[in-house]
Amino acid sequence: MQYFASHTTVLSVDTTQLLKGVLDLAVLAVLREDDGYGYDILRRLRTAGLTEIGDASVYGTLRRLFAAGYLTTYVVPSEEGPHRKYYALNPAGRTQLKQGGDVWNGFASTMNTLLRESA
Repeated sequence: MQYFASHTTVLSVDTTQLLKGVLDLAVLAVLREDDGYGYDILRRLRTAGLTEIGDASVYGTLRRLFAAGYLTTYVVPSEEGPHRKYYALNPAGRTQLKQGGDVWNGFASTMNTLLRESA
């Protein structure tokens, strides 16, 4: 039996795959300065340039980060509709953001070096 390796060409980087790996860090980062409710956090991420991010991904990430103990929540009444559930970064979340940022910066530095060398 013979095995042959096939060569495929990747035409572009799939940003949705990249987002899966860094969405937790991105959400923690947008909550660093200001608390926010779900849609507000989604809007801030999109404004920052993560335009391909899905609503469900952000809401799932918020639930996961809360369950992991990185966020606290509180409810603010709204005169225009349902009450809004706000998310806030707590001390554990700030520690996670710092650690994740360190890992990201190291990874990005390595990738930048590799990309410069291949250019």
